[in-house]
Amino acid sequence: MPHSSLPRLLATTALCLLPFAGAQADTVWLKNGDRLTGTIESLDGGKLLLKTAYGGGIKIDFAQVKTLQSDTDLVISDESLDHDYRAKLVAADAGSVTLNGIERGEETNRPVNDQVKLASVNRVVRPRPFLNEATFKGRVDLSANQKFASTNTKDYTLQLNTELRDGRWRQRFGADYTRSQENDTVSTYNYGGGYTLDYFMSKRAFWQGRLAYRRDFVEDLSRQITVGTGPGYQFWDNALGAFSMSALVNRVNYQYKTDETENAFAAGLGWDYVRYFSGKDVELYTRGEVLRSFNSKTNYTIDGEIGTRYNLNSMISLYLKYARHQVTGSAEGVNQSIYSTGLGVKW
Repeated sequence: MPHSSLPRLLATTALCLLPFAGAQADTVWLKNGDRLTGTIESLDGGKLLLKTAYGGGIKIDFAQVKTLQSDTDLVISDESLDHDYRAKLVAADAGSVTLNGIERGEETNRPVNDQVKLASVNRVVRPRPFLNEATFKGRVDLSANQKFASTNTKDYTLQLNTELRDGRWRQRFGADYTRSQENDTVSTYNYGGGYTLDYFMSKRAFWQGRLAYRRDFVEDLSRQITVGTGPGYQFWDNALGAFSMSALVNRVNYQYKTDETENAFAAGLGWDYVRYFSGKDVELYTRGEVLRSFNSKTNYTIDGEIGTRYNLNSMISLYLKYARHQVTGSAEGVNQSIYSTGLGVKW
């Protein structure tokens, strides 16, 4: 080979190897001798969730893990939940792993490089950066039921929820539609929508602005418009779930079928909770808001839901939920409960 060709060959080889040098992967060694690579998403309830390019999300019985390692820091809790670590996992002897990072306490952070038993590791989650690139996610839930017998019954429920996160800003949009009909009689027919804008002043605290609209074609209370603003707090947000609450001052407008209108100021308490179990197969969630009027014959309003979901895969799920919409204190209030089950699709 000519001497002048050697530098060109070395440069070409280095460029070819560059993508592989930057590639990162976590590794899990199993007791049966298998080795799996991917990204460790979470450990909870004895299930290790490993995200892979070749098989999607793989759930592993943690009792079958020999040892494991991560290329980045993870948030780790031990069996007693008294110790919380921000550390890399380093492969160690069979049945053990080395934690290389810091132990986080109430008053101080202590550097650690300790080998611990895998059986003592209770929970692992991947930390989410406070300021990150824009992310967009959403979900559509659909329930439809038709029965043809002595009476013909048709029930439809549709719900959409989306979230856009970009740095300190978080935007949420939701919409729902419900219609129930027996023969020619419509018993339930309403729809609604809401938009929420959050600005995070710190990692936990945020300021929220909210706009909500609800239209009903059956109840005496035909329209409800709510505009509110106030502080909120994000208690946690990780791979195993999220929980936030907000306290808003609202301006509420009620309109009735009689064309009577009512305007009031109201204090509002909102919540949004979701928790995943069994390797994110099972999901428990609740969200909603309670309003208490200051200067109105309408005392309080409840608008919320609670449900559970079984995720068939990363996109499709089956759900069961209970939704409540109640307006009390007025002679023309609303007392509505909706049970539904159906199919959900997320992205």
